[in-house]
Amino acid sequence: MSPSAASHHRSHSLLLLQKLLNLRDKASPLTLILDNLEQPAHPVLNEFMTRAKISKAKIIFIALSTLKKPPLADVFIRGRHKSLQQLASEIIPHVTPSPSSPNQKNILLFDTIHPLLSIPSHLPSFLQSIIPPLTTSCLLVYHTDIPLLPQSNPYTPTPLSVLTHLSTSILTLTPLSHVLATKAAENKSLPAPVFGLHSSREGVLLSLRSPSSPQGVVITMELRRKSGRVVQEKFVLFPSPLTTTAQHRQQTKGIGGVILLSDHPVFSTETTEEEGEGIQATFNLGLTEKQRRDREGVVLPYFDAQTEVGGGEGGRILYDMGREDDFDEEEDEI
Repeated sequence: MSPSAASHHRSHSLLLLQKLLNLRDKASPLTLILDNLEQPAHPVLNEFMTRAKISKAKIIFIALSTLKKPPLADVFIRGRHKSLQQLASEIIPHVTPSPSSPNQKNILLFDTIHPLLSIPSHLPSFLQSIIPPLTTSCLLVYHTDIPLLPQSNPYTPTPLSVLTHLSTSILTLTPLSHVLATKAAENKSLPAPVFGLHSSREGVLLSLRSPSSPQGVVITMELRRKSGRVVQEKFVLFPSPLTTTAQHRQQTKGIGGVILLSDHPVFSTETTEEEGEGIQATFNLGLTEKQRRDREGVVLPYFDAQTEVGGGEGGRILYDMGREDDFDEEEDEI
């Protein structure tokens, strides 16, 4: 990819993620976040809430596993042990546009969607009733490590299939330290490491991390455009540190940094090429100054065709016969 094309691709991809995080221009009415024990969705949810607070959007937090109200949330609804109808009746008054502020933007955050997956066929109607068009965006967190009960009807689609079909964007989260460890093993032609539950070790739920391990979240974005085209890209989110403001009794923080995964120093092609020049080998791949001068002084046969008169006419073959050549007037005469 040329430098100009790479720069355009980088700017375009970052703009798409920034629009999604800022929920600008109706980027995604329904966003599905796939997390796991190794990488929870809390940093990404905090990033969404921080940007929503800056844009003065109403943050409605539906707690199905959270006990305390997040400091950045405007409305806190407890949804544990409630039916879909009861939960919808509590959410709809907060997302319905009021006459005083008809263009008020709202963001619905479900900290987990698993308690609502008992009947997957009811999810589309439930989500349609609580997401008014143009003004509300919804974020659903799905824990991929939590197993679901088998369905009675084998032909019924799984809850994850229903959610991925309904979602306009899907964010898959992975710890940056795991991605870097996998890349390091790949560079050395070693098997990819396994972490946590995937290690299949008895009693192991989480992998150990040292305090010096890289902090960051790798986001695999799948954005579905209105035209039907799917945009896929990988990013690294560096959450900013938290700061507590006692005066306003709320938690505020700056916007986290976002880069393409390909721009990370470990994945950057420029860094790989520079490191490749210093590879230690048993033979020399370079040329000395004398060898370079000797190579430039060699006159190749086709250079004579450029100096001969009429050499640019085409179809002429310049060949000097040797003593061992047998001249044939019919075939060899030019």
